[in-house]
Amino acid sequence: MLRSLLQRVPQDERNEAIKAAIESVGESGTADIGLTVSLAAELPDDESRGALQARLLELLQRGRTDLVLAVSGHNASLRSDLLRHVAQRLYGLTGELQHHPGEETAVSMGNIVPLPDCSVDLDLREMGPLEDRTDSIKHLLTFARSADIPGAEVETFDRLFKAALVLLGCATSMISTGARETLVSLLGASPHISHAHHQLVWLCLQKLLAQERSQGLAYAIWLRWVLCQNAELQFSFERSYWVFLQQGLQYGDAERRKQCLAILRRSVAIAASKDSSMAMICSRKDDIAGTWQSLQLVIGPMRTLAYTRQVVYLRDLEIAQHRTSLVAQYERFRTVFETIVLGRYLNQVMECETDLSMLASTGSLVQAEWLYTLLASALHPKMQDSNRKFIGNWVMRSNFQPNASEAFVVFLRSAFLPWATQGSLFTSTLRKEAGYLHCVHGDRLAQYTQHLLQRNSSDSALTSSLIDISLDLLSARRSFAYANVYLLEGLARAFETTRAITLKLDQLEKLANLTSWAALPEVARDHVFVRCLKLCGDNFSRTSKTRQSELVVRSVTQWDQVQALLNRAASGGMPMGPVAAWQAEPSKRDIREDAALELCCVLQRDLRSVPRLQPSEIEAKLLEIWTDMEYLEYPKKLLVEFPGVLLDPTLVTRTVDYAELGKSVADMVRKLQAVSGNRAYLMSPLVGAVRLAVLAVPSAAAVLNVKDFLLSYAEGLPEPTVDLLLEDATTHVLQSVAPELKVVSYEYYFGPRETFGAAALLDMTSRLGSSCPEILVSLFNTLLERWTNQRVPPPTQVLSHLVIMDILMQLHYILSIEPLPRFRYLLSWMIARIYVKHKPLKASLLTELSTKDHHSNPKYLASLMKIGVMLTQAKSADADFGLQLTAAVVPLAASSKVIIRHEAQWQFPVLMDVARSRSWLAITGNVAFAALDEYIRSLERFEQPPLERVLDRFDPVKDHTLTNLVEGPWYCLDNTEAPICRRADFVDLYRRDAGVADDWPLPCMPLGEPTVTNAPTTATPEVALSDDTRQTLTPSKAGESRALQTKGTAYMASALAADAKLRIKRNELIIIASLVDNPYNLGGLSRVSEVFGVSEMHLQNQNVTSNRDFQAVSVSSHLHLPLLQLSAAAVPPYLAAKRNEGWSIVGIEQTDRSVLLGSKQCPLPNRTILVLGSEKEGIPAIVLTECDMLVEIPQQGVTRSLNVQTAAAIVLYEYSRQHRLSAHWDEEDDEHMSDNIAVKHLVKKGRRQQLRWYHRGAPSRRRDGGNRSDNTTVKPSVKNDDDNISDNIVVKHPVKDDDDTSSDSIAARANTQATYIGATMRLLLLSTADAIRSVTLPRSHRFHEILTWRALPNTADAISPVTILRSHIT
Repeated sequence: MLRSLLQRVPQDERNEAIKAAIESVGESGTADIGLTVSLAAELPDDESRGALQARLLELLQRGRTDLVLAVSGHNASLRSDLLRHVAQRLYGLTGELQHHPGEETAVSMGNIVPLPDCSVDLDLREMGPLEDRTDSIKHLLTFARSADIPGAEVETFDRLFKAALVLLGCATSMISTGARETLVSLLGASPHISHAHHQLVWLCLQKLLAQERSQGLAYAIWLRWVLCQNAELQFSFERSYWVFLQQGLQYGDAERRKQCLAILRRSVAIAASKDSSMAMICSRKDDIAGTWQSLQLVIGPMRTLAYTRQVVYLRDLEIAQHRTSLVAQYERFRTVFETIVLGRYLNQVMECETDLSMLASTGSLVQAEWLYTLLASALHPKMQDSNRKFIGNWVMRSNFQPNASEAFVVFLRSAFLPWATQGSLFTSTLRKEAGYLHCVHGDRLAQYTQHLLQRNSSDSALTSSLIDISLDLLSARRSFAYANVYLLEGLARAFETTRAITLKLDQLEKLANLTSWAALPEVARDHVFVRCLKLCGDNFSRTSKTRQSELVVRSVTQWDQVQALLNRAASGGMPMGPVAAWQAEPSKRDIREDAALELCCVLQRDLRSVPRLQPSEIEAKLLEIWTDMEYLEYPKKLLVEFPGVLLDPTLVTRTVDYAELGKSVADMVRKLQAVSGNRAYLMSPLVGAVRLAVLAVPSAAAVLNVKDFLLSYAEGLPEPTVDLLLEDATTHVLQSVAPELKVVSYEYYFGPRETFGAAALLDMTSRLGSSCPEILVSLFNTLLERWTNQRVPPPTQVLSHLVIMDILMQLHYILSIEPLPRFRYLLSWMIARIYVKHKPLKASLLTELSTKDHHSNPKYLASLMKIGVMLTQAKSADADFGLQLTAAVVPLAASSKVIIRHEAQWQFPVLMDVARSRSWLAITGNVAFAALDEYIRSLERFEQPPLERVLDRFDPVKDHTLTNLVEGPWYCLDNTEAPICRRADFVDLYRRDAGVADDWPLPCMPLGEPTVTNAPTTATPEVALSDDTRQTLTPSKAGESRALQTKGTAYMASALAADAKLRIKRNELIIIASLVDNPYNLGGLSRVSEVFGVSEMHLQNQNVTSNRDFQAVSVSSHLHLPLLQLSAAAVPPYLAAKRNEGWSIVGIEQTDRSVLLGSKQCPLPNRTILVLGSEKEGIPAIVLTECDMLVEIPQQGVTRSLNVQTAAAIVLYEYSRQHRLSAHWDEEDDEHMSDNIAVKHLVKKGRRQQLRWYHRGAPSRRRDGGNRSDNTTVKPSVKNDDDNISDNIVVKHPVKDDDDTSSDSIAARANTQATYIGATMRLLLLSTADAIRSVTLPRSHRFHEILTWRALPNTADAISPVTILRSHIT
């Protein structure tokens, strides 16, 4: 048609028409494509064709790439011409860029790619400056990679290739990205790619890789290059090729690392195919050469052609196998790298240990540099701490050292030591074994350092480099203080055990300079000081002929002087204080402290002089010393010395007569006690001084306010700080330096241990009954009133009839709700002692045991059986009581409740043994009793009883000793923590009392003989595992109960709450996650909390939201949910305060009082605070006491726990379900739902008395459905006869009968929790089950329990008998 139209145009006008048609191309969009294609075929001359090409190029630069491609796609000649013009323009542009580089050039390729002649294309100036040409260049590159590159001319292809390489260095990302894509297309055009092109690619890549800003582009091109079918890589297999790959793996992000792994796979496959390149990646380069040499020796004497061919065939076969193994091992390396560095799941990382060992072995074909790269990447600070810890511990545990190269030294310096010297690794691995505290990580680091130096002692250069690494790190004085101790210790041990190791002069001078390091903690400083001096001295003895510097000689002399002073320790001539300060010039601070110590000595001397000091003078001197002590910020030496001066018996005597002096002394004692909270070493001297003062001057007990002093420590014994624990561990390292240093023990630096102070505190309490009975009675009442709100009796020495009834009722009540066996044992011990002192009370015990109700509280009934058997073992027991007890136990041995039945069966043989030893014929002669005893003894388990059954044979008189109290086998019942003190502490205490305690009252308990038992008397120590991360993965033992753990991603779809009216308000639900410390779990909790409309969530530390693990799981939910900071220690008072505001506290925990989630007995109140336990220990005991309700999730499987995220999500969903379904309920019905259930159950059981108590407290209950702390908690009935879970009713707050003089209601008793002032006093109120065995109780809990016990015996001595009302117990 176009030809027909042109024929109709006159000849003289035809050219103008064609010209007009060419100029109109593109004006009508894609409709011009057909016309333009036809026009290109009909153009009469070259001039017209050139005009069309120019027009198309113009359109191309304007962004009409689609039109130009469509036109050129129908005309191969036109397409080829256009591609040639595009290549020409790009080629000319690259020349201009290289001749006139500017800001637009990021990486110049001028010395790599041949420069084009800028005059080739004269139209470049028309394109304007680069910033104006960006779009045009982009369109040209788009056309170039979209055209038929394989069909292009060689010159055109070459120009495009070089132009793309040069444009890669452009600073404009649009151009560099377009150049990259164009280059990738060109690499696919295999017919035109030559060896020179591949060389240019590698040269340009090296340029790009050298610049950090262009590395991402370089690795992307590199990967596309190696994946080309005909990529020629052999020429590039030089050292820099593999180094760039290693750098990408070590320092790149996840994407770059994946790129490098893909490049490595392809590169290894190509390199292994050639002998020359295979040697560059194989660690055993001499294997093939050695094989060929041995084969030549074989065929030497037998040069037959056939034999030679056979040998060559075998050689080729072995080389082929070698190549296959090489590729396979590098593939294994890739897999391990992906798992450890990219996967990051700890369980999978741990499974790679075998692969790591193989890669590090001598049989590995993978070069060690790749393994260093892997380990350095895994130890990078951006990696997860648990994975870093596993990898670092594997390095030390396996004594990692694949080779003795410089690369290994670099790995140690840049990757391993920065990780190994982190402070958290030392503080988190403190363990107590064999009575000594030591740092597991520090010991490993020292052993690894020692091993490396000993192993390489024959290589002096490498040994010197390893020593330099350690000394440079020490000399920098920026690492964790105790990391220096163990690094130096490892170096010194290697030096002492290997005579081939010697120190150079510069190394000795570094050691000598370290002796002046004064910024270290006291013991750590002494270790560094002594170790450096000894190393200088030992090296001087080993190389006596070598010339030494003056600094080193001075250090050697100083070591000799220190040894001389240490040798005088036996004669008492050794100086006191830190070893490093013996010969150093005292600082101004030291001078002022010594002056204050001198004032202490002067004051003690003046107190005994004549004439005596006036009280005002004593007070002035004490104030002067105190002012100096505060100004110096409580220096240790003065702080430890001052209590003995302040509480000198002579001075304390004056405080009784002079009130102002007494007030000042008491105030200073109170302040010292507060200071001891974070300086635990002060407790022993302070308690010892108070004890001495009170026992020597009993009248001073009131002045010093001893009751509050004891109560303060009962609420929390001072815990050693991490710094003090590290110092303790360092003392043992210091003592191992030389035999003379055995004298510088923990006691040398800090005085008696905290256990000595605990023993002194217990002993003082046990002696108060004789000298200060009113204080002891008040102390005992205060300890108990936290739980029972009893009225404090008047301060008399004889307790009234009602008081003993109240005390015994309280102890029985506490026993009825206490879940932990250890504390149940102590409570039984206390109650048994009262019964021993007052025999008529035993009748009430027999009455309790004769009950037919075995369902109310089976554990309590079992404890009463234990107490009864204890009483029969006392010498005062008679046959009549034994017979009545035996008759009561027999029917209990057939109880339907397994707890009662088993307890009776265990106790009956003990009872029969007592009867035989006492010749109680009425019991032993009974045929039925004897038959039952014989049957029980025939049972298999009777021959190997558990520990708690061994303790059943407790004599409340014979075993009533201090030794049994503080370190008896009963400590193992819970297996939680070690005793707070030992018998040895009492022995040491009484030894110090020699000569001054003659007139003191005796303790109410004898010391007793040492405990002899095969069972361990301490809690199982934390085992020093080969890798600390493994202990978190150890499965629980069968039967072990753990709290619900959390970790889940369950969430509720928004569709479940389609009706907006039924959605829960955000101000009705609070999550307490302060006990959870895993960032992954916290992130998941944030996620599910936000999904279910929680109003706020409390965390231990808000900074966890910046943790990568937290953010990975929370998926920005923390941005839509209020996250508040609440420390774990502040949780109990916070819950108590919120309860007073009307909130109900619900905990997720498995206990005897837990109710099944979703059951009728588990209505979740509208205003709920949900408490979540920690991953390992669950909810601590002190927090459990604050919970109004404990819920557990019904299970069908055998696994006993869920992850904390999953558990929380399930409970939150149930909360949402209940409150969506109950939205239309009548509000009042909802408030009284649980009340109705409790009332119906009480009526069903016939508990009229309890029902009366229940209604008595009902008016005080809130009507908002929130606070249910006063309700009766009903456990679902369990039909299984062998189930350990009872269906008991637990009345949380005991109340008195109508005839009781007290008018306190249940609600009033519940409100006493708000006035609770001591966290540790909650222990006896625990309402958890015996099944929770993994709860770790603070030491303060244990001390409070023992102190309560210690305050009881003297109180009980003056008690009048009374019958205990059964209703008060149940």
